Amino acid sequence: MKSYEPLQNFSEQCENPNIGALVGSVFLRNADGLMQHSASVYIDNPTHRPDKSHECIGQSPLNISCAVDMQNHLNFSWDGQSLPGHPHYSISYLGCHDEEAVLESREERVYTTDYHTLIGNQVMTDNVPVNLDDIILRINVSYPDLWYIQTQKWDIRHITKLDPPQIVNATVHGDDLFVQWDLPKTNTWMKQPHCFKYELNISNEIKAFDSTLHFTEQNIDLTRKYSIQMRVTTTNYCGKSLFWSDWTSVLAVGPIRSPLTDLSNVHIGVIVAIALGLPMILLAVLLLCKFQRVLEKLFPPVPGPSIKIKGLLERDNVTQIVPQKYVEEVSELQFKETLGSEEGEEEEKW
Repeated sequence: MKSYEPLQNFSEQCENPNIGALVGSVFLRNADGLMQHSASVYIDNPTHRPDKSHECIGQSPLNISCAVDMQNHLNFSWDGQSLPGHPHYSISYLGCHDEEAVLESREERVYTTDYHTLIGNQVMTDNVPVNLDDIILRINVSYPDLWYIQTQKWDIRHITKLDPPQIVNATVHGDDLFVQWDLPKTNTWMKQPHCFKYELNISNEIKAFDSTLHFTEQNIDLTRKYSIQMRVTTTNYCGKSLFWSDWTSVLAVGPIRSPLTDLSNVHIGVIVAIALGLPMILLAVLLLCKFQRVLEKLFPPVPGPSIKIKGLLERDNVTQIVPQKYVEEVSELQFKETLGSEEGEEEEKW
């Protein structure tokens, strides 16, 4: 726990070597009704806070996010859901260059848990444009009898959000997809390829790489349409940023040829085999069917006995009762034969 006195003059915080990354201070209302400093905690690394570092001030540090884009929009946001009641917020910020404040805002009351402002296209000092090295924010979370003041410092390189890279070429060479892009535009000294890390999204397949301005995807499907997107951030060599850029707009490449054109690449022997083999197979089937019919004509199958005769032969008693119809027919036939023989005898007598 340290004194708050070095923090009282906010405009001097750019040159304060003890500010570290974050300072949390608590003020309580005394018996005279005045707000009096109670305790302050200095934290060098907000992402690796010492255990119970906030207990001496009775307040956990706010999780504050800060970002600067290439259009010099400065954005602050914080999580206020863990705070009790309905606190009031007020903020002010500094822009530092060579440990000197070159940009300072007045304290401003805010009614939400985020703040956006435009810090201008260029920061001038002695009529010379300069690049900011650090951003320092002071936020006051106030209740009727308690103030919590958090002072936090960011290296500008860590909070810079780059614009999406510009893809200058996306073409197909042979069976390979070639993608080329320009170096991202920055407001700092980061101008070398090794300062940037990229993610390339080719039809929902992510490729990650750095220190280059081109990429080749080999052996692609030339009949397929590919969608391409990119985003960029900075590497550890140049002060790694906490943020990726937005994705570029979708760029479509292909198809280079129709799937039907792939038939021209089929081996000529396969085409000949299909062209000649299929008719031969059909001819063989037709001949086989025709030959089967010829055999049936030359060697017809022997007809089997009818069902009645088959049933008759299968009986144990072969003596069958002849139906009355057949008896009458046989009797009539015998009668006619007897009558004929008698007439013949009479004619011989005559």
